Amino acid sequence: MNLDLLYNGLIQMGISLLVGIIILYSTYKMVDKYIQKKYEMGNDNIAYAILCSSILFSVGYLFNGLNQVISNSIELIENQVNFDGSIWLESLRYSGVFIGISSIIITLVIIVSINLFTLMTKEIDELKEIKNNNIAVSIITSVIVISISLMVKDSLYLILDSIVPYPSIPNLN
Repeated sequence: MNLDLLYNGLIQMGISLLVGIIILYSTYKMVDKYIQKKYEMGNDNIAYAILCSSILFSVGYLFNGLNQVISNSIELIENQVNFDGSIWLESLRYSGVFIGISSIIITLVIIVSINLFTLMTKEIDELKEIKNNNIAVSIITSVIVISISLMVKDSLYLILDSIVPYPSIPNLN
């Protein structure tokens, strides 16, 4: 049994669980503050619950691959020959940067996807319809949020990969 691999897996699982709970809770609180309170939707509004669920799913989906990017960074830092710093501090630093950048991009993706869809359907005020518990509009808006999240995931990870401290490859020209 490879104990180093086991410990690494347990640490990653713990970090994922902690970060996941914090991210989803803060997302829920932001949605609650900016949508539910602004449009005065009740907790019994099924249409709002559908929209909120799709936003939480999208956030979870987009954060899903973040562990791999963080693991790659930690592994590259550990394997540097002349590294003199603390691996834990560097890991924490890169994790914070990745989580911060991801949070900003994910927030923008969700806001832009809802607003662009709202702009394209000028005859319908989606959030007003959701306030009125229009489940059909909620489902369509939710699918838009999820679909856009599916489309931007690879781009998000490409942006995060650009920050990973990969070693330089010499130019042979």
